[in-house]
Amino acid sequence: MILVTGASGFLGGELVKQLVANGESVRIIVRPSSDISHLNSIKDKIEIMEGDILDVPSLEIAFEGIEKIYHSAAVIGYDDSFYDSMYKCNIEGTANVVNVALSKGIKKLLHVSSIAAIGGKPEEMITESTKWEKNEWTTHYGITKMLAEREVWRGMQEGLDAVMVNPGIILGSSNNEQKATMRIFKQISAGKMPFYTNGTNGFIDVEDVARICIQLMNKDVRGERFILINENLSFKDYFERIAKQLNVAPPKRALNKTTGHLFVFMDWLASALSNRKRGLTKETMKVSIEKFEYSNEKIRQQLDYHFIPFDETIAKIAQQLT
Repeated sequence: MILVTGASGFLGGELVKQLVANGESVRIIVRPSSDISHLNSIKDKIEIMEGDILDVPSLEIAFEGIEKIYHSAAVIGYDDSFYDSMYKCNIEGTANVVNVALSKGIKKLLHVSSIAAIGGKPEEMITESTKWEKNEWTTHYGITKMLAEREVWRGMQEGLDAVMVNPGIILGSSNNEQKATMRIFKQISAGKMPFYTNGTNGFIDVEDVARICIQLMNKDVRGERFILINENLSFKDYFERIAKQLNVAPPKRALNKTTGHLFVFMDWLASALSNRKRGLTKETMKVSIEKFEYSNEKIRQQLDYHFIPFDETIAKIAQQLT
């Protein structure tokens, strides 16, 4: 049997759906407050257990009879309201998963990390061998995922078979309108995003990420990490492709550092007054205005993988709004 952590999340949910479609026996561990409505169509085909990666006894029960684990549970946040929970969940939670996996003799663990954990600088090709160092573009989320990776590496040294993936910005349709991807599409559709940045980053379809994770789990691959991106795109290009699919005008004005800081303040003020989740923070701004490029050569060679065309991904998400 296979266990998936983070099944209430975007990628974790897609992993569960693909595993079930492949005929696998799947168990998920979720907190009582978790929303798993996106799995309603397959609830009768999965085993659901209450638990938390911060609760070791619940993990020990959940890991009974499990052979393989996909660990995708994590807290993602880019403002200080997330920091405490993010450091605790991402680092301590991953250490717990590794420790219990070792004690239960789990055959293999696939750990979902992030390109944020690799580090790197603008204007250089970032690969799996890029040396991590703290710099002005380092985010707290990136630090927690890097330290979580170290827990997995430590587990490998203690005898755990494991492999790691570092996805870029994951795109895909979702019924949750609060997901960042859906918010961007809706804002562009409504003409409420007048600005773009000249920054560049790596993007990938959520279906590709899940499919690659499953292939890596089923291959004799261990002790490796893989960057998962389809294309490096500028945010200007990304927004223009969205606008084209939605048949609306794209954002016309470039956001620079000066206007960016102003918008960060305005977003903070609006968030404080309305008690909504931050959409733009200092961390997201400093990353989005820079040109980061990532290599997917290693995963292409390992699996001879062919990604879903990026415009097909955009069209699929846009269709949900039309």
